[in-house]
Amino acid sequence: MSENVPSDFVASFTNERLAIIAQALLDECFSTDDDLQSKFDSGYSIGCTRFDRQKNRLKNLALDHWWLGITDPSNRLVMNIEGAPFRFTRDDYLSPTKVALTAVCETESTQIKKFAREQQTSFNWEDELDNDIESENPVRWRFVIDVNQSAEEDNSRDYEVFFVGYSRHDDPSCIWKLSEHVSGYVTSIDSELAKAVSLSSPKTSIPNTDESKKTHDKNE
Repeated sequence: MSENVPSDFVASFTNERLAIIAQALLDECFSTDDDLQSKFDSGYSIGCTRFDRQKNRLKNLALDHWWLGITDPSNRLVMNIEGAPFRFTRDDYLSPTKVALTAVCETESTQIKKFAREQQTSFNWEDELDNDIESENPVRWRFVIDVNQSAEEDNSRDYEVFFVGYSRHDDPSCIWKLSEHVSGYVTSIDSELAKAVSLSSPKTSIPNTDESKKTHDKNE
């Protein structure tokens, strides 16, 4: 695996933008832990709630950043940064167990091809995806939330968020880590969780891309 960063392959995958998205995913991990502390909560109920909040949080982010778009608003949630698609999942990026980490759904495949045709770069993402070539270049990108499983059993969870580019052979060929790009990064260190706070209802409407771009100067 090379020491390249995501922006070496896709210019719009800047550290600043990745950090905004990854931090939002991380925040919802801890807020879900804060809220779901009933003795009747299970790993399943917490995991489902965490995913749904993260999904809605990312949709909400698209309303605030002109460069962030929604390709597929369903539960598979395919989003894009200036047209370059990505998805998110909770998994181990080195030993994936979920289809969402490695599979490319139809809407994502279409967006990959559309983005490749619109870009005039030396890296042809579409060719990497379709052709039978020996290459370690990434063809799909995933935000991966890694949860410390052993700590989770004690009602205390440690998280790390990665942005990983996978080759056509499902090998991680580019790895970006949130904690290496954000100052003051915090993870839990004991089993005592913070008190829950009130959260406003998420906005889940799909933003109008043209209107979002008009607010570029105000949001960037």
